[in-house]
Amino acid sequence: MTPFFGDLLESLGLRKRRPPAIGLRAHREVVVPVQIDAAYASALDAFVRVVGANIYVDDPASHLIEAGFGTVQQERVRATFENEGPEQTRVYIEAHYPAGVERPLRSAVVDALADALKAGVGY
Repeated sequence: MTPFFGDLLESLGLRKRRPPAIGLRAHREVVVPVQIDAAYASALDAFVRVVGANIYVDDPASHLIEAGFGTVQQERVRATFENEGPEQTRVYIEAHYPAGVERPLRSAVVDALADALKAGVGY
């Protein structure tokens, strides 16, 4: 399928949009053995209890959480969720940085959240 038709199907909602395969920013993918709503609640809890983040976006309808740490030039971390089956959810966790800030290949916050979800924090 050509990129044009792939983008068209994604924009019409007929195919799920996937994050780019190349690592433009620090990121991790985790598959957790729970339904998407339970994974969302668990991640929301981990954002606060594990890394002490301030939640800026909490949108259960679109399965999106975005959080930060309240300091200038600090990373923001975003988690999105994709249903992988009746009892499995894929969680994409990625770090975002303001313009002009060097983007590291790894993020301690992203790693801590991914490890907490893999360990089953909150579910």
